[in-house]
Amino acid sequence: MSRWYVLLVLGICCISTSAILVTLSGVHPTVSAFYRNFFAALIWLLLYPFTRPFRAASLKTDSVSLLEAANPCFGFLVRAPRATYLLISLGLFFAVDLWAWHRCIIFLGAGPATLMGNLQVLIVSLLAVFFFRESLQKWFWPGCFLALLGIALLTLTRGIGQAVLPGVFYGLLTALTYSFFLIILRLLRNYQTTPQQILFWVAVITSLFLLLPLLGEGNLLIPGRESLSWLALHAFLSSVVGWWLIITALPHVPVAIASTLLLLQPVLTSIWGHIFLQQFLSSLQIAGIFLAVAGIRLATWRRQ
Repeated sequence: MSRWYVLLVLGICCISTSAILVTLSGVHPTVSAFYRNFFAALIWLLLYPFTRPFRAASLKTDSVSLLEAANPCFGFLVRAPRATYLLISLGLFFAVDLWAWHRCIIFLGAGPATLMGNLQVLIVSLLAVFFFRESLQKWFWPGCFLALLGIALLTLTRGIGQAVLPGVFYGLLTALTYSFFLIILRLLRNYQTTPQQILFWVAVITSLFLLLPLLGEGNLLIPGRESLSWLALHAFLSSVVGWWLIITALPHVPVAIASTLLLLQPVLTSIWGHIFLQQFLSSLQIAGIFLAVAGIRLATWRRQ
């Protein structure tokens, strides 16, 4: 097996622990979302000497023409002299994504919340039709039906969280904002940036945006030592190591295989939730997880 496959699987294993560590920290959802990014930024500062402000290189000429031809609404992004605006938007969408997802974990449980977030692959496919003029696969709508059926089996049967309807709402908001996050991340590939730069600045900007709800909710107290330890481990495993491995390996792995391997995340999270959090799943819920994963894979399947 190629080392890129190994790196990708290791990265997926790292990010699959995210919902578990959030739950173990036992802090308010906004607090956990903030400290995840705050600690990640500090870790990146220790790992890489960011001594100068981020400066984006000029866009490649071919990329400019392609994006402007794809949709006129990207004109102002394409003509932007720097990638600063894209990074700010990236941080904003990621902040909302984490704000909603950390609440979804409470209402639905670690595994179901992670699966709800992975619905982004369906939303990204729809957004790509508008933004990049891509065509939908012929199995897209049947795959969507299977995925939604699996989600229904997972969330509407015997629940393992506190409430289903709020959890589904926050899960859909997570998937939607995460989809815009990935679209903007795709645009950033047209600039001469490294994965380390992007991950560092996303952590910084996301932390700043999360300060607003943190102030509004009155959760400025510093968590206890044990909670901070879980949050620091969360930042290191997921935001730093996990995402760095994934972003590094993805260009070297075929798209079909990479998208299939990424679907291991909700399955692994459900297993960790069963082992470490005693979040036991019924047979219908287990069937729902695999049905949803199969539906997502079918909807995004492409002939190589």
